[in-house]
Amino acid sequence: MAKRRRKRLTAKQRNRRRALFSILFIAIITIGVHLVKNNLVTIKDIRIQGNKKVSREEILKRGRVDLGGKLYKQDAQAIEAKIEAIPYIKDAKVKRSIRGILSIRVQERSPVAQLNFRDHYVNVDQDLRILEKTMQFQPDYIKINGLTIKNLQMGSYLFLNDKQKDLRKMVTGVLEGDLRDKIQAIDIKDQGLDLLTKDDIQVVFDSTKDSDYKCKQLLVVLEKIKTMDKNISMILMDKGKDPVAVTESNKAQAREDANNMTPLEGGRGEKEEKDSRE
Repeated sequence: MAKRRRKRLTAKQRNRRRALFSILFIAIITIGVHLVKNNLVTIKDIRIQGNKKVSREEILKRGRVDLGGKLYKQDAQAIEAKIEAIPYIKDAKVKRSIRGILSIRVQERSPVAQLNFRDHYVNVDQDLRILEKTMQFQPDYIKINGLTIKNLQMGSYLFLNDKQKDLRKMVTGVLEGDLRDKIQAIDIKDQGLDLLTKDDIQVVFDSTKDSDYKCKQLLVVLEKIKTMDKNISMILMDKGKDPVAVTESNKAQAREDANNMTPLEGGRGEKEEKDSRE
């Protein structure tokens, strides 16, 4: 009996030792791989994709990466954040390979609007990010007028003040949506804003609230005007239940008195149609 018990204990001890050796072996391998990756794998190649406007040199400079550096000591998220600080970069993704390859893929921003600043122009994208200063006028970009800017910082955004959130939403709604191809200028007012279409129709918004609905409504109105046998030069978006179309002969008195103008009943958007059904 005693011999059998000793044999059982010996077997248990052997199993425990095997388990302990296995754990130690895995730990040693894991630590070894970690040390090798951190200290032996250097950056042998840096591959950049997606950049057209921004140079390779600018991306490497901002990301602070160089050939020969320790690959796995590079903080991928920190590199991405540094590269995305470049005004023209919208998104950056960094990947590392055990072969020593650091891959950087970027998505660039595209300018769609332009504003005046002192003696030059400033290009901005649809998110209202300030991309660059330039002396070159771009006739195809939407012009943003009526802004007073004291300090201009590349990579910052327009209309970040909490009081301007409705204005920001309205302007980005124009720059991002289907209206962009129909508008040539945005004029910022103390209250509301005006748009100038490519057909030289002035569109007046007394308020920038409910911008999503108003942008959709304006698209419907512009299509309706194409079917009208009138020389429409102005649209008053907030002068009643429906937008009001104004001819060139009535334009002078339109802002003060819209009673004698042409209401565009067909210009009601989804919101008002739903309300009327309810």
